[in-house]
Amino acid sequence: MQLLLKQVKIIDPTSAHHDQIKDVLIKNGIIQSIRNTISEDVRTLKWKGACISPGWVDIGALVGDPGLEHIETLESLCQAAILGGFTRVAVLPNTIPSLQSKSEIEYIIRRSEKEVVDVMPIGAMTTHCKGEDLAEMIDMHHAGAIAFSDGMRPTQNPGLLLRALEYVSQFGGMIMNHPYTKGLKPNGLVHEGEVSVSLGLQGIPSIAETMMVKRDIEILRYSGSRLHIQNISCKESLDLIRQAKEEGLNLTASVASLNLAYNSSKVQDFDVNFKVLPPLRTEDDRQALIKGVVDGTIDAITSNHRPVDLERKALEFAYADFGISNLQTSFHAALIGLGEKGLQGIIQGMSIGPRNILGLTPATIEKNNEAEITIFHPDMEQMITPYQFASKSKNNPFLNENLTGTVLGIIKGKHISVFSK
Repeated sequence: MQLLLKQVKIIDPTSAHHDQIKDVLIKNGIIQSIRNTISEDVRTLKWKGACISPGWVDIGALVGDPGLEHIETLESLCQAAILGGFTRVAVLPNTIPSLQSKSEIEYIIRRSEKEVVDVMPIGAMTTHCKGEDLAEMIDMHHAGAIAFSDGMRPTQNPGLLLRALEYVSQFGGMIMNHPYTKGLKPNGLVHEGEVSVSLGLQGIPSIAETMMVKRDIEILRYSGSRLHIQNISCKESLDLIRQAKEEGLNLTASVASLNLAYNSSKVQDFDVNFKVLPPLRTEDDRQALIKGVVDGTIDAITSNHRPVDLERKALEFAYADFGISNLQTSFHAALIGLGEKGLQGIIQGMSIGPRNILGLTPATIEKNNEAEITIFHPDMEQMITPYQFASKSKNNPFLNENLTGTVLGIIKGKHISVFSK
């Protein structure tokens, strides 16, 4: 298979061609040439204003396979990832059974090995993700687990987190934790503030997050291990992470793309598709998170992909489940937040940063490297209908809306998927 990409802007800070408009020739999955002009009698694609970057990587998407296939299968997850521009996705352990032993890790790897997208399992930190007994992390590591976490169940027990951090340090592993102290406001629905008061809804205060961020950093400092703080949502958390990084702790952090796009005012109409965890917070928080992406304090932008079936989402706001099915629209959400001028920050957060966090080989766009590329257009508009939406769950606020920012395709080795011409 041969393909020529004409006059694409390369956004790849790891490449000598970064921020340049070039022709890129790909033969048999390898980048054959990058020049100002290439003339070859091969399949040629050209979109005025199109960009390419190293393939995007998502850290921490929920898949229903095994046990919850009605919300998402590995096949539907991978199709949503491709349409969203992702070449690799790390999946959370919150399945039935949890991804808690060598068998479950091998199941995910075996079931997805024929997919274009690399599906990387995150092993459970504790059995059944219950936060009680440590799972078989060394066995899972050898089986291919990329990191360890209880996923959507934040680790409430500080002693357990310490033991987990010390355990994974034996083999250079990483613990991921979503910071949310449940005991403060266990029935919270949205950010605690003016909007929650005006709607009469129980709030989730920022301190429920910052308390755990501070705790986790202190435990990390004591253990000397490696920690990723998943999906922060407020300015105070960002300040704590920035200080810890300046100290030299082995700490990384991510933010959900929807939290870059919107603030808590989006729930004023009781749209359950904006009921997410972490919740959308204040405009000051949103602007601080954007700044954190731009200055590198935040290492990764995630989709926070949480598919929910219709019966558990199409309810009154107070009773609807948290979550957005966002793999296919994550780039659009990030673009709302950072705008076209923030493209380099978006690519850093959706490609370079996640690869660094997970210790993946860089997908640098250079001659003789294997092609792992996302093709996208920051200005092109699109509309995604429920029929075109690949996820089995349709809990997404962007459906049937005119969206700015379009994924045109992905190239992964010899596989080429192009959706728009």
